[in-house]
Amino acid sequence: MDNDKLIENFKFCVDQNVIYCKVLNQFTDLNDKCQAKDLEHIFLNEIFRLSKDVHMPILFDLEDLNFSNTIKAFTFLSKNTLIKSLVLSKTFLVSSFKLKMLLNIHSFVCNPALPDVVFKDVESAKQYCIEDNKTYNSLN
Repeated sequence: MDNDKLIENFKFCVDQNVIYCKVLNQFTDLNDKCQAKDLEHIFLNEIFRLSKDVHMPILFDLEDLNFSNTIKAFTFLSKNTLIKSLVLSKTFLVSSFKLKMLLNIHSFVCNPALPDVVFKDVESAKQYCIEDNKTYNSLN
């Protein structure tokens, strides 16, 4: 798969020591292992470039995706161990309360020790990431 075309689906930036990743288009079908590896490579490069080897939380904005693509994206991003190893924590922003509840339950069942957090409100999601980073840095 063409990485330039794939990277157009994501917009990355850093603000207040939080990495933001907005998923802009429909999430790609990840049945092909090559596509999953291409996505991992994009996230690896972008997280390294933005974080400069400092652990920061990442906020995935999935608001523009439809219901089924939100679930696909969340499943891939929340279970991906490479991404998990590069960031302090993963937080997700979704478009509906129904998705928020469903994904919070999924996260808790799949990873009860340290579930990912899902928000419907952008300001609450940002504040959570900022506070998570402050807490982490105060302990170190």
